[in-house]
Amino acid sequence: MTAAFDLFLERGLDGTSIEQVAKRAGVTRATVYRRFATKEELLFSVIELPRTVAALDPERMAVAPPEETLKAWAALMSTPQTIQLLRRIVGASADNFALMRRYWELFIAPRRAVLYDVIRPGFPPGTDLSLVVDLVGGALFYRALSRPEQHSAAELEAYLHRVLDQVGYRP
Repeated sequence: MTAAFDLFLERGLDGTSIEQVAKRAGVTRATVYRRFATKEELLFSVIELPRTVAALDPERMAVAPPEETLKAWAALMSTPQTIQLLRRIVGASADNFALMRRYWELFIAPRRAVLYDVIRPGFPPGTDLSLVVDLVGGALFYRALSRPEQHSAAELEAYLHRVLDQVGYRP
């Protein structure tokens, strides 16, 4: 998995082959194909690596204090590897929209559904939580993906607090 992760970061989806992953991992192509039918399947397994998203597991998010979830998002989005991986996914999706759809279904949508319940108590009844999540998530992704400077977890956490404050969140 580490070999695949590193290659996807270095070369992107189109620039990475199962053969290259196998070679870097020191296994045969057949070994990789036994576990993953396609490069895309391998990529999505890499995205879900516990080391990158353990604190953002939807089941954990559902019971964690909102502040813990906020810290976890900030920590994840502050790593150069996460930023590079997201840039690779977004870039590859221009020619492969199914990739973005799959990323949405496997990673974003399950966490998004839980976020509604996590943030609901901080907003008045009738608040469009889908719009709030779009605004906050969009702001975080924009800051992380479009700015050339690297942001620390503390900086992104403070930024998220400011965004949430601006959209009326009151814990």
